[in-house]
Parts: sequence; C-alpha cells; structure tokens
Amino acid sequence: MRRRIALIGALSLVPPSLLTFCSISDPKSEKTTAMTSKPSTPEEALTAVGLPVPDAELTLSEGIVNTELLEWSLRVTFTGSAETVQTWMADAFGEGTNGLPVSEDGAPISPRIAPEEVHTGMRWESGSNPRDPNATYTVLISSDGTDVVVAAARTTR
Repeated sequence: MRRRIALIGALSLVPPSLLTFCSISDPKSEKTTAMTSKPSTPEEALTAVGLPVPDAELTLSEGIVNTELLEWSLRVTFTGSAETVQTWMADAFGEGTNGLPVSEDGAPISPRIAPEEVHTGMRWESGSNPRDPNATYTVLISSDGTDVVVAAARTTR
C-alpha cells in the first residue's frame, strides 16, 4: 500500500509536458491508415500494395471496380527489357520467381484483370501488402516478359 501511495505521489511530480509525449496507440491502425487514401501516382500505387518501383516508365489508370467494398482500384503498366522485368520480379517476389503460368486464353486469374487480357504463355502473381492485407495486387506479365500490368486495389475489409 505504501508503494502505491509513493508511486502516485512520484507521478504527481512529473511535469504535465512530459506526459504529453507518452501515448498509447494501436499499431494495427497505424499500419493501415497511412495507405487508405487513393494513390495519385503509379509509384504510390505500387508502394501501397507493397511492390517495389521498377526502373521503367510507368503509367497509371483507373482499375476495374467489381465491388462496393473497394476504396480504390488502379492499374500500373510498364514496358521494359526482359532483364528489367526479371529484375523487378526478383525484387518483388524473390530470386527465381517467374510467376504462375497462364494455361489458357481468358483464364480467370483475378476479378481486376479482364479475361480478354489473359493469354496462354503469360505469367501472373498475386498477393497483398504484408503491412496492409487489404491492399492487394495481381501482376500479369506478357509471354515475352517485357510488358507488365499491375492491378492494385484496396478494400475496406
């Protein structure tokens, strides 16, 4: 009991200005709140879904919206040499990762990639940002390995 009284007395001597630096925050909300606003550049869109920015010219366009749960849906496209794309793939997914093969034209790989874009011989990967699982992506790579489409989106859950 004496310790509690002593501790309470000691805390009352701490200046209020020092107490303002102490706060309790929810780390989960810190991870996601910074990424909820719609990206305005292709670099921001890739970063929001946890992908690296390639050394290539990027274009950004609106993505396919297929549910009211989407906060945003964007497409980032780029073209580069096969070596540039392979380097980006290694940075994004790890060395030796080539993506999953597309086995038939129009195969449904993602609701954010139109079936008419998908052709035999292409490769694809999908996943989400480890820091924000609501921010997801599907990557589609042309059969010659030089054209890349990234369908990036963030849902409310």
